[in-house]
Amino acid sequence: MTRACIISSLFLLSIFTQAQDVHYSQFNKTKALLNPSLIAYQNDDYEMQIQRRSQWASITTPFNTFSLSFNAKQVYKGLSMGATILNDLAGDSDFSTKGLSFSLANFFNTRNNTIFAGLQTAFYQRSINYDNLIFIENETFANTELVFFDFAMGISNYKKINQNSSLLLGFSSYHLNKPNQSLISSEKVFLNPKYVFHLAYYNRINSKIDVSPTLYISLQNTDNEIVFGGDLTYELNQEINLKSGVYSRINDAFLIALGIQKANLEIIASYDINTSTLVSASNFMGAFEFSIRYGWSILKEKKEIKQKVCPKYL
Repeated sequence: MTRACIISSLFLLSIFTQAQDVHYSQFNKTKALLNPSLIAYQNDDYEMQIQRRSQWASITTPFNTFSLSFNAKQVYKGLSMGATILNDLAGDSDFSTKGLSFSLANFFNTRNNTIFAGLQTAFYQRSINYDNLIFIENETFANTELVFFDFAMGISNYKKINQNSSLLLGFSSYHLNKPNQSLISSEKVFLNPKYVFHLAYYNRINSKIDVSPTLYISLQNTDNEIVFGGDLTYELNQEINLKSGVYSRINDAFLIALGIQKANLEIIASYDINTSTLVSASNFMGAFEFSIRYGWSILKEKKEIKQKVCPKYL
């Protein structure tokens, strides 16, 4: 195999690997990856979110994704702020994506709606390890990593329909600056913008049961991902809620989720049952994923207003 063939192969690999972003089945847990405006949409003043995904372990070296987020609501003049650390490792080449993103969001109240708007900037490092890759000829590659900046924005709208139901819908756009992704200095491969639309309808069936039908659509160049399904929450007692969810990712996987919520702590585990054309190799096995969220609020002391008593002169 000539050097030109190898370079061409790596170029095509670069095109393929940039075509689809890191994604979670529990797409609505890590807000920075769904819509940066949502960091202003939370019940608690502060929240920590951990999420981890392991995919294709039954077929090859697993694809592992991990993220850690911290969000703070209305910390300065109504502005909410968030930060997310991301670490993704894929395949035998140890194709790695490490990043740190910062989000800023605000909200505006109208007569019947609350509108959230957010901006995000991120710094990423991508790298590859050629040691475990086999070539016909010995080759030396100078570039094994690249660093790039990324920009995103999002908007969402929360509408309370009545005492028992509400609607949340949003739109976000990532990679607005189309950063270069190529590890080959002579080539330019740009990360295409990704557009995300999401919708969730919340409805209280009775005093014990809540349901939430959900739709998620992402479009990136010629690739698309459509997920629809819903969550069910059952109030076991005043302290514990049981959670479950069923989703379908079109032409790819069937997703099931189970979890528990106690006070401000929520733990959700999910599994992807593969239904794509890889099912003969995967034997229906897909990805395992879990998320842990903890939120808390700080009671703010009310300032005592001291009355100034003017002296009375006779």
